[in-house]
Amino acid sequence: MNKQLFTPPLLGQSAGKDLKPRLLLVELNEFDPEYLSRMATCLNLRFIQTALGYKRSKTSTDDLIEHHGLDPWVQWVGIHTGKPTAEHGIRRLGATALQTSPQIWHAIAGLGYTWGAWGVMNAPLGSVEECCFFMPDPWSFDEVAFPKYLNDLLALPRYAARNYLDIDRKQALLATLRLARFFAPPSHWPLLFRFTLLATKSLLSTGVNIHTFTSLLDYLSVLYFIRLRRKYRPNLSIIFLNHIAHLQHQFWTQGDDPHPELKLGLELCNAMLSLLLVDREPQESLVLMNGLKQKNVAGQGFYVYRQRNPQQAIEALGVRGGRVEQNMTHDATIIFEDAAECRKAARLLQECRLSDGHKTFFVEQQESDRVFYQLAFEHNVAFDTTITCGSYSQPFYDVFQLICERTGAHVPEGDMFCDGIDLPTELKNHEIYEEVLKHFAAH
Repeated sequence: MNKQLFTPPLLGQSAGKDLKPRLLLVELNEFDPEYLSRMATCLNLRFIQTALGYKRSKTSTDDLIEHHGLDPWVQWVGIHTGKPTAEHGIRRLGATALQTSPQIWHAIAGLGYTWGAWGVMNAPLGSVEECCFFMPDPWSFDEVAFPKYLNDLLALPRYAARNYLDIDRKQALLATLRLARFFAPPSHWPLLFRFTLLATKSLLSTGVNIHTFTSLLDYLSVLYFIRLRRKYRPNLSIIFLNHIAHLQHQFWTQGDDPHPELKLGLELCNAMLSLLLVDREPQESLVLMNGLKQKNVAGQGFYVYRQRNPQQAIEALGVRGGRVEQNMTHDATIIFEDAAECRKAARLLQECRLSDGHKTFFVEQQESDRVFYQLAFEHNVAFDTTITCGSYSQPFYDVFQLICERTGAHVPEGDMFCDGIDLPTELKNHEIYEEVLKHFAAH
């Protein structure tokens, strides 16, 4: 790749000295340090090597079951609130409206410090006291960005993340027009030009697909995150990046020759870290962490499916009166206006069975008007399998699509790589909150 494309999009850094503490948290979701280190050596990715050379701390969680606590949308909540899962009680993606505990950015605002957070997973905006900017993750459907003009940048990623198997042209066009409006001011054109050059090169390399789109979205996030950091200079800056987790889940091979999608993702990750490391202010501390990491499970028979069209899928199974908010992969939340319809839908989905005898869904009624559901199996479903829900029956592959045989699975251990901040060598995920707070309280 052309290294010139990875130059920070804005020129110059703030002059003068700021005696207030500054901390940059890079939340590179689920990356496996040993794998990234090996690939960085093979591909000569020197900024990944630099970041992984910082002082290392090991993290862990008491959650042990994937899809029921051992998940990033649960672990990041613990990191951001300082509470273990048993206390914060959040187990589902998109459950930001249920969160009542102050986030770490609210805590440091209480100490008089400013903050900016970008893409943070399963996190509510809450109070905007001392907030410079806030961008929710694309699956947090109850959240909006701050300042509000950032919602034009959020619209297309949010639509694509939920509907990429069945794109509605009108909705996609509307989201694209909002993106065009966002980049209309001439001040955004240099950033857009740099991104377009890199995106074109990347898409020519791997083709147009959701995987490359996801990696490029993270790169664009870094570009604009840096622009906002330079404008506001928050004391606490947080950016969440998900592309490595996504790629490890689907393309993680054991050898030293990575899949083209993962290779591109690693090169872009190196580029993102180059931007972030170069942008650091003097005396600004940095923490790179994964929340939890993955282990390689390639060839072990873990299959992932996704609804082709979330709304049509549940209606084909007899669920009426609900609006579906699709989550990351094989789960979703249905929101009802009528509590009776909500209870009826929960009972119906609990009774669903595949024709091979397997239970179809794990179902959880979250509130009187919300039902969460996810596929309750990971085996290879035969082509002629049907789903039966009460009096409704549908061929499985009419409503679901096989995404992949997984190559990466969650484990309860994680890692932090720290520069300019002294952290314990071992700690629980929820203890990270207190360590960050102590860093600011000490000044």
